[in-house]
Amino acid sequence: MKQLICPVFIVLFFGSCFVHAENNFGFYSPGKKTKVILELKTGKPYWTISYTNKQITNPSKLGLLLKDSPFVGGFETITCQQKVEDDKWKPVWGKSSLIRNYYTEVVWKLKERGALGRKFDIIFRLYDQGIAVRYRMNGEGKITVQDDQTCFSFVNDPVCWGANGEHANIGPVKLSEFEGKQFPVTLKVSDSIYAALLEAAIYDFSVLSPKKVDKTTLCTTMKESTVTLPVKTSWRVLLLGEQAGDLLTGNVMVNLNPPNQLKDSSWIKPGLAFWDWRSWGGKGTDGFTYNLDMASWRRFIDFASTNNIKYLVLDANWYGHEGDPKSNPIKSRTYLVYQPDPTDPKMADKPAPKDWKDPIDIPALITYAKARNVGIVLYINDVARHHYDFEKTLATYHEWGAAGIKYGFMRGKGQQKVLDTRLIVALCAKYQLLCDFHDNPVPPSGDRRTFPNYTSREFCHAQADAKRSFSPTTFCTTVFCNMLTGPLDMSNGFFTLNDLEKVRPRVFSPIYSTVVGETARVMITFSGLAILPDTPESYAKKADLFTFLSALPMTWDETHILNGAIGEYITTARRSGDTWFIASACNETGARLPIKLDFLKSNITYEATLYEDTAETHYKTNRESYRIRKQIVKKDDLIMAQLAPGGGHCILLIPQKNISTEKTK
Repeated sequence: MKQLICPVFIVLFFGSCFVHAENNFGFYSPGKKTKVILELKTGKPYWTISYTNKQITNPSKLGLLLKDSPFVGGFETITCQQKVEDDKWKPVWGKSSLIRNYYTEVVWKLKERGALGRKFDIIFRLYDQGIAVRYRMNGEGKITVQDDQTCFSFVNDPVCWGANGEHANIGPVKLSEFEGKQFPVTLKVSDSIYAALLEAAIYDFSVLSPKKVDKTTLCTTMKESTVTLPVKTSWRVLLLGEQAGDLLTGNVMVNLNPPNQLKDSSWIKPGLAFWDWRSWGGKGTDGFTYNLDMASWRRFIDFASTNNIKYLVLDANWYGHEGDPKSNPIKSRTYLVYQPDPTDPKMADKPAPKDWKDPIDIPALITYAKARNVGIVLYINDVARHHYDFEKTLATYHEWGAAGIKYGFMRGKGQQKVLDTRLIVALCAKYQLLCDFHDNPVPPSGDRRTFPNYTSREFCHAQADAKRSFSPTTFCTTVFCNMLTGPLDMSNGFFTLNDLEKVRPRVFSPIYSTVVGETARVMITFSGLAILPDTPESYAKKADLFTFLSALPMTWDETHILNGAIGEYITTARRSGDTWFIASACNETGARLPIKLDFLKSNITYEATLYEDTAETHYKTNRESYRIRKQIVKKDDLIMAQLAPGGGHCILLIPQKNISTEKTK
């Protein structure tokens, strides 16, 4: 299905900007929330940003550093023109079913002083939810961009938080003390202004990183990138909002990307996925022990098929040792894997018996799963890509009927890593495969609009990964930082929490959460492929709680952030059809959060099922205690959600069309 583009309303304004001073130009976003002033100082371009009539940056540098022929002598303005665009489009999947793209675009055309006289365009887009800038270089031939010189010089010393690879996020710290090396950087500029620095539409250049140049100035830097002219860079983005949650509900990132490139997107189905890796060693109620084998995978598939779980992810070693260049990614492995010591995570193997009753047969497993409406996602990594014909591999997966790939351990750096990622995602789209990137991927950048098969990325510390677990505070920071980039693979949703690290060789430390907290985290974390890491039996034991997870569609018509404090707590409400899902999570302190149902339809009552921590629940001492209760609610009712330390709260709201509001207490 082609992406629907609604009628476009375009108004062009030429010379209608306000003139701030001689050779200065000022522009507003359509709703006049965001303002930028552009000026040349000694021939060098600068910008100043304001939001809600408050200046948030001082004049800050703009530009690129070219390696072999840098711009010298400064620039002069040729023209500075704006246009306002307003259109709506429907994504294949996402946080909302209809997206408005309403912005002011400014093109500042500059000419280099001196003999070369090269032309250089700086393009801005001003949204009420933020501002973005990119550079367009004209001409022909190849050039090498040595570094980026876009800066944000804040008028004060804001509190900030930063992404930090597979470690706990940096912050809260003052910007003057910030030493992070990765975007996004989320900032509390004031009590009424929140901001986030990140990058959109990463396609041709190396990924940007933050660089402190003085106490309150962050600039963007990048590794060398060689490109062919004419070319546009990615967008350097400053998201803006009056509350922390506003940063999560806007659509600036996807709007800065090109429309869907796929002629047919009907095969792309977001959903939940079981995962074999963390379940390894888990016990079934009948004494069965989960392994990386056909019997275990079939148990996952059977449970998934009756519980609305769309996928099963097969992790490493289904085709052989993941680090061995001789492991053929289109051949099922012929040996047994086991753990020599149940307390030791190291994997070993031994030859299969000659009368192996249930040999690994991935094509047969995919056939078994498809008959039960479950898709299989297959692990593959850089070693297999470089030693075998990668396109042939993906074509083979498509022939088998696989649903997608989980790509691990891409070792490239700089621009090459970006280009390789783009190639992989495009080839996956060609062969109708979803794509989930792991292990320090190129960050999401709104690119799911262009390639909606790009469903998830481990651009964070996923739960229990890197042989450690993250804290409740880290979760409540990650959602306001890393998740601003796009869909994440955080692997939340453990239902067995007591002493888990003692019985699962692939879980290395306690999971600091409660079972309701784990349930809430799955819904709060935006993802097109949400990974559930526990065994079917763990979910079956708490079937009444699992109903909330099994009902999640993972694509939404509407999203609101009802409560939010970075590193402390969050409440997210998402609508699918007439049904609402509300989930809250908090840090180690616990929380009591007001949930006002002012977003519901009038004159309709809803059956609310509340999934709650108990008074005794605690993320360290009593993780699996929970209760479920029901009540009837209507628009503007208030529910007070009590969250245990490290815990959560969930609400499922289903309209009751035969119950009138007059009967509601």
